[in-house]
Amino acid sequence: MNSRHSVDPRNKNMNVTNELTDYDADVFTLDPKVMAEAEAPVIVMDAQGVPLFANKNAVGFANGIRDGLFPEIYQLIRRALTTPGGVVELMTFEVQRGTATLELTALPTTKNQVMILPRDVSMDRNLREALIDSRQRYRDIVEVSSAFAWETDETGKFIFVSPRGALGYRADDIVGRFPGNFLLDTADQDSEYVFRSQKAVRDVPVWFRRSNGRDACLSVSSTPVYSRDGVWIGTRGLAHDITEQRRRESEVATARNRDRLMTYIVRTMRDEIDPLMVLQGASEACTRALACAYCIIFKRNDETGELEQAAGEQDKSANDIAQQALERLQDTEEMFDAQIGEFRIVALRCHYHQRNNGAVIFMFDADHPEPSDGERAIMIEVSDQIGIAIEQAIQHERILTLSRTDGMTGLLNRRAFFEELKRRHSRLRRENAPAALMYVDMDNFKLVNDIHGHQAGDDAILALTQVLHDNVRPADLVARLGGDEFVLWLEGADISAASARAKTLMKESAVLAKYSGDAEHPLGISVGIAVHEADSQETLEQLVQRADQTMYQVKKLGKGRFGIAAAPGSKDPAKIEN
Repeated sequence: MNSRHSVDPRNKNMNVTNELTDYDADVFTLDPKVMAEAEAPVIVMDAQGVPLFANKNAVGFANGIRDGLFPEIYQLIRRALTTPGGVVELMTFEVQRGTATLELTALPTTKNQVMILPRDVSMDRNLREALIDSRQRYRDIVEVSSAFAWETDETGKFIFVSPRGALGYRADDIVGRFPGNFLLDTADQDSEYVFRSQKAVRDVPVWFRRSNGRDACLSVSSTPVYSRDGVWIGTRGLAHDITEQRRRESEVATARNRDRLMTYIVRTMRDEIDPLMVLQGASEACTRALACAYCIIFKRNDETGELEQAAGEQDKSANDIAQQALERLQDTEEMFDAQIGEFRIVALRCHYHQRNNGAVIFMFDADHPEPSDGERAIMIEVSDQIGIAIEQAIQHERILTLSRTDGMTGLLNRRAFFEELKRRHSRLRRENAPAALMYVDMDNFKLVNDIHGHQAGDDAILALTQVLHDNVRPADLVARLGGDEFVLWLEGADISAASARAKTLMKESAVLAKYSGDAEHPLGISVGIAVHEADSQETLEQLVQRADQTMYQVKKLGKGRFGIAAAPGSKDPAKIEN
């Protein structure tokens, strides 16, 4: 044997190979005792498939063969005897615990016998099949899922993307590029970090740009990937398109916010009792709810038909811009949206029963974001509510006017005059200012009705009403107490001013003569005046009584004159003048 193992250094590798493959009977001599005690199962069978020998770890299998439980073995024996070098086959057998897969190596030996070396590969095969199933299951899930799988390397670059791609891109369009190339905001480093995170993250929303340029929101989950040495080598994960979900959530949130703001605005309006204060409340509520700089409301004047400011701010510059917006709104259909000066303006018409009765001007600072669709919807709903509130205010004014004015002349009636007179008199005492109360009564008025009829009497009353209107200031009060009796309050008038005003009225009342019943009883006026001096402590009742008594004295002394009452507390008669 030594001579066979000599090696020529020049052919060392070739000779070694030859030594390993050369047949040597001594090498294949096996010790029966070693085979009997070997840990690996060993069975020797004759040509008919009868076990002749089995070591301790193969006895159970050999007994099963003798009992005919494994007939497949007989076929294996025949192939092994006719196949040079023997055969190796995998065979699955039914056993008590289920099935077992054995790798059987069958080697023909001398004397027409076969040595079988069985190896249980059930676990290996099950693990391999489980792995194959798991991989197939993963592929199936990825294919049917709306999510796409991805993997990045340690630089954060995509090295794998699901074969069908994502967001309209092919997989090849994404692999080799960085996530930042697809982010909606390329400066959003926090979002990009999800794709190279060294710790697991779950459901992080990231905004991408689709291949068609539209926005897409992805929910990204990832986990780090480590080498066998524990070195981080990248990240892999799934990204799920939640754009529609986000859109629906946004719509729901917008609707809820709109309902909340509208509830707040409407509740604020309903909490006010005075209809005119409802508009002011609506203006303030809209300013707070919509975060606008101003909300100015215009209401149609029931008499002139013009739109007048009814609620808003006292800032002149803001009101001027609101007026400009209102003028431009007249040339549009329903809404006006533009930049005017330092404000972004949204102006809308208000309606009630399809009739335009006002407008609402929303004024935002120039740097305020453009109002969203939800905010615009709120503005439209608010304008509808304000249209109802404006109509209520108009109706309230009509009722108030009817309750405070004389139906024929439009002057204040008795109740409204004396309510206002109380406020005026109280202010006089606080401010220590003068004023005059003047009673005016028509002379010989009954004869006008008796001779010319009530229409002539009405015309005469309207003529006197015009005279009084033409000879008072805006700060003064004029009222018809009833019939042919009138009363004036001259704000800030002392005795001299009151006398001058009375002389003017006596002169201007000459127009009443044409309504006289006859020449002997001309239609004219008599005037009784009581002056409240600046330092007077006289009560309102005392002032009214002095004016009324003075009128009585004038009438008693012949009519067609005016009289000025003596000072409070004096027993002197009134001073009567023509």
